Amino acid sequence: MAISKLEDSLSADLLNAASCIYNGNSNSHPIILINSLKNILGDVRSNPSNIILDFIRNHTNKLEDNRNDKIYLEKTTKEEIGLTVFISDLEDSCQSGDLTNAQKHLARIYLASDSSPAILQNLAEIALQDIEENVLFVYHCLRAFAFSPEKERVWVFLQCIIQMLFNKTLPKPHVSKFIKETDINKYFMNCKNSKDLNNLSASWRLIESEYTRLPGFKREISYWLNSNTMKKIDIEEINADELKLYLNKKTDYFVKLAEDIIESNYDIISRLITLESLRYFTKRIDKKYLPFLAYKLQFLLENK
Repeated sequence: MAISKLEDSLSADLLNAASCIYNGNSNSHPIILINSLKNILGDVRSNPSNIILDFIRNHTNKLEDNRNDKIYLEKTTKEEIGLTVFISDLEDSCQSGDLTNAQKHLARIYLASDSSPAILQNLAEIALQDIEENVLFVYHCLRAFAFSPEKERVWVFLQCIIQMLFNKTLPKPHVSKFIKETDINKYFMNCKNSKDLNNLSASWRLIESEYTRLPGFKREISYWLNSNTMKKIDIEEINADELKLYLNKKTDYFVKLAEDIIESNYDIISRLITLESLRYFTKRIDKKYLPFLAYKLQFLLENK
């Protein structure tokens, strides 16, 4: 498959995931799975895995019908677009749980700004007031949009985020904290489970991003890092030669692991999402910690 054809296919899959009707937990949103697999397929772009592509295709085909997102835009009159509206109005509506007014403000801001993708970051910042619930979703949603950042897709992704925002009552914005510990290796070593790994991988990638709303992202993530008392845990280490080879030769190691998980037919979605997080850590943590990461990988693969 040509790289351009692969990108077009993945772009369509990501749009389907962002458009679908979804009422589940934000940590299991389809956009997270599809973007995770898109990242893993990045290792073999010139010769992508048919097993992974078929799985993506089958998964997206099972998603519920697309939302009727345009209804909120159609209800907005030209007179309303001309009225002054502030991001703070949108923030207040989200904070108070008023979906109707939030949609009205969002539509007016979107239309007045000529479909600016910057609004995605404003919603993302609001969502990050609940790191435990939303950070994994926010990271993958923003990256999924960035993969094909066409103006006509902005509204779909705005609706994807705002639907998740109202799944659960938001806490109030937190006060920014000084991040006492800036060593990602220590946080990684203290991750007790897949949720810890996924939230840390998403948070750290957002911290190291160049988004214009990065100060707001850091405010919420810094509070979470300082409040989240990860205690040091005992962890085994095993041979990490495969990981070292992956880093040196850019092998299809994680692609093969993803294929194994798919063919295992057990807890496929959550394990694939965690696999992508571990792929990120493989490239990000100090190499001396790879034997510990290898153990986490083995545990993930054998947990079936």
